[in-house]
Amino acid sequence: MFSAKAISVFVVVTLWVVCLLWIPAYGSDLSKSELYAVIVGVKKFQDPNIPPLTISDKDAKDFYHFLKESEEHFAKAHITLLLNEDATRANVSKALRDGLMGARRNDIVIMYFSGHGMADEKLPNEFYFVTYDTQLENLFATALMMNDKNLFKGIDTDRVLLVADACHSGGFSPGIQKSISKETDRFFSVFNSVSGRVGILSSRPEEESYEKPKFGNSIFTHYMLKGLRGEAAKGSQQSTISAKDLYDYVYDQTKKATKGLQHPQFYATKGSEQTPVFVAPTFSQDLKVKVTFYYEDQSRQVKPLTEGARLKSGQHVGITFVPESDCYVYILWWDSRGAVGRLFPNPQLTEGTGEVKAGMTYWLPSSGGERWYVLDDNPGEETIYFLASRTRNPRIEQLYETLSRSPGGPTAAQEVKEISGELERQMNLMGFADFTVPKERASVSFASKEALVQSIQVEAKVRRTDAIVKLGFQHVAR
Repeated sequence: MFSAKAISVFVVVTLWVVCLLWIPAYGSDLSKSELYAVIVGVKKFQDPNIPPLTISDKDAKDFYHFLKESEEHFAKAHITLLLNEDATRANVSKALRDGLMGARRNDIVIMYFSGHGMADEKLPNEFYFVTYDTQLENLFATALMMNDKNLFKGIDTDRVLLVADACHSGGFSPGIQKSISKETDRFFSVFNSVSGRVGILSSRPEEESYEKPKFGNSIFTHYMLKGLRGEAAKGSQQSTISAKDLYDYVYDQTKKATKGLQHPQFYATKGSEQTPVFVAPTFSQDLKVKVTFYYEDQSRQVKPLTEGARLKSGQHVGITFVPESDCYVYILWWDSRGAVGRLFPNPQLTEGTGEVKAGMTYWLPSSGGERWYVLDDNPGEETIYFLASRTRNPRIEQLYETLSRSPGGPTAAQEVKEISGELERQMNLMGFADFTVPKERASVSFASKEALVQSIQVEAKVRRTDAIVKLGFQHVAR
């Protein structure tokens, strides 16, 4: 399920984020904060002796898009993205010096490096980030030296979080491989001597790091993004995410997802652990959405549709939900052929725009519950995703619209696969919710709509911005 990538890689990210994301009011000293960011991702290199990587540029691009989506919450945003051929030593050095020089005390600085990191075998005190034009035999002149305080010269802020995602494939000589472990601590010692500098490393130096295909990123980066979006905040009323809160969340999730094979590491000067690194959305109340899926059996009895159920082609399926606050709802269907469809909002199937009102009961595919969704003649595994969000999700909408306009043909098939993968990645970043499901009850037939609503078994309690309820079932032939 996982694909391993050796520790000879370093993705160095310096995040300095003090913003209010998705929140209408700002703290007194943060409302004028500006965002300064340099994002670098390199997966291919000029030197044929440097092994290519897999998704380091995509990790960087996805992190960049996350910041771009957040820039409206800053007074100004200055974000530079350098990928592959553009990530030369000269370009990266210039971006770091010129692009970040303007940052002042209350500003936010993010430096994200995704690619190889290595120590010089002859001079092990030197640690480098490998740029696109690095020559393996001449690191000093062609790579970017990282264990140097001058890297942050001119950045006047005492809130710096460094994140190193060491998650890519190896291939260097055994001597260099062995030096990586001991040089990691020397590199991070730069931050151990400066107040307000905090480092999070994706794994122990001797460990490999991993990726999950459905995440579309390294496991560590995936949970870093989820944490910054709000899941790392402690409690529904906490807005500020501290460096330690972020680390604790990413550590627990990464360790769990890799079955204990990967352990992120934390570096900070004494007293810097609670450095604020992001601000999550907060709301006065949790958003609760009650959802039930149901179907009509062969004898026309309406029964609850539960995880793992078996339905035949031609059978009828329906969805009912009741939101306790105004919100947006999207319902997507991953069918047995791998195609993606949108059940709601979809004017061809049912009325409604996706914007739903508190206290109303919604029956899909029709407002009164007089119609059904019908299973086609393509058996296989079916999955329904019910997404609830406090605000519209333009990214989900854009991806689906692009998907629905894609023409036929082999080229289009690859495009559809890529867009579907990105859509799934976006949904996997969602899920800021607690799910409560009662104990299994005997399958019952609903005599009325009222009985059906009363039977609702899944409640999504949204602490932050989004919630997702997923239901999978088997679709068999008639």
